[in-house]
Amino acid sequence: MKLGVSFNIFDGEEMLFFSLRNLRPMVQHINVVYQTTSNFGNENPNLEEKLRMYERAGLIDFLHKYEPTIKKNEDGSLRWQNGQENEINKRNIGLQICRANGCEAMMTLDCDELYDPKDFKYAKDDFELGDYDTSFCKMSTYYKKPIYRLNPKEEYYAPLFYKIKKDTEFGYVSSEYPVILDPTRKVKAGYARIYVREEIEMHHYAYVRNDIASKVINSSSQSDEVSKQKVIWHYNNFKRINDNALMIGGVSHGLIRVENKFDIEL
Repeated sequence: MKLGVSFNIFDGEEMLFFSLRNLRPMVQHINVVYQTTSNFGNENPNLEEKLRMYERAGLIDFLHKYEPTIKKNEDGSLRWQNGQENEINKRNIGLQICRANGCEAMMTLDCDELYDPKDFKYAKDDFELGDYDTSFCKMSTYYKKPIYRLNPKEEYYAPLFYKIKKDTEFGYVSSEYPVILDPTRKVKAGYARIYVREEIEMHHYAYVRNDIASKVINSSSQSDEVSKQKVIWHYNNFKRINDNALMIGGVSHGLIRVENKFDIEL
């Protein structure tokens, strides 16, 4: 099974390196669909140069620059739907690139998602042998440093492998879906495999960043400006594990100290 990966990115390129390093030996194709202007009109002028460097190093096979569509409401404010609509467009472009490169299955990732290689091989072989259409796994999320993990772990899912069929397309909308999933990552589930944590989980370094403000301000997740500023302040003033994590949306989580599993250093 030729497996392709498509990354969706605007910022957080410092974490992208570790995800690329992790996945490069385990997949046959990697593309990155990137935008230097966020869905809210902010710029990341350093992104393209960094991506070209990763491409020259052999970590990326194909780069595609995406220009986001930024729509406004009648009062001049930005439509909150911009984020989701652009994310779905980018994921479909990544899918098309994987398809054009002969991939039989794909993963759609953001910049901060990593997997244990042994678990990855097991799940990949199982997915292929089982002839599944889609697969999903839970995740462990990290905050501030790669040694601080949310405790308890979150219970929603991330997509793992999707078979590339003629009608595969992101943006599937239905009131019924086998797992709780980011709506921008949904395709028709079909014959789905849902992995338990003991088989494989995604290690999500969602809040390990050089610049948390860029992530929070440009996030497609719905949140008011006051809440966003609280998340940024808490992150920048975080001193010890007992301070807990404060996530986008104002959700507080406990933390536990763990090993730096992938030798991440920012």
